[in-house]
Amino acid sequence: MRIVLATGNRHKAEELGPMLGGRAEVDVASEGFAVDETGATLLQNALLKAWALRPEVPADRLVVADDSGLEVRALGGRPGVHSARYAGPDCGFDDNNRLLLSEMDGVEDRRAAFVCVLVALSADGELAAGCGLCPGDIATAPRGEHGFGYDPVFIPRGMGTSMAELTPEQKNAISHRGRAARMLATALGIAE
Repeated sequence: MRIVLATGNRHKAEELGPMLGGRAEVDVASEGFAVDETGATLLQNALLKAWALRPEVPADRLVVADDSGLEVRALGGRPGVHSARYAGPDCGFDDNNRLLLSEMDGVEDRRAAFVCVLVALSADGELAAGCGLCPGDIATAPRGEHGFGYDPVFIPRGMGTSMAELTPEQKNAISHRGRAARMLATALGIAE
């Protein structure tokens, strides 16, 4: 099976490639591929990306797209579907983390969850999907050097380390994206 990931985010490609690549050849979208994420849900955004890339990909390959977000209970689910651009359209990971930590300053209920939706789209329009969730808590300060996005401020439930303090293998075993990828791989018949 040959898969093309509908992402311009190299971090996601680095994570998803090995998760789906056990029995599949995985490529990424051409440089500069981007889609306006105008959906109201993670699923809608994943579908927007998949349908946008589908015409550019040969018929013998599946397009796989994802959307993920961080949902914080005390913030009513924010940043949620807006996680990537939480601090503004031209802001980066550090800006998003600073805003999140400032909004959580003094908040006792720090429960949160990473959520990921993955979809696969064939040339004939057939869809498969996987969804994963990783519960945890928001830290009071960033910790760790691995990962990306909110990883430095997210402590997975039952662990004393942030997601950014885990090795890639440890993270993939428990992460929202890892869980969604395993579910999708099973649906596609490529699970190891």
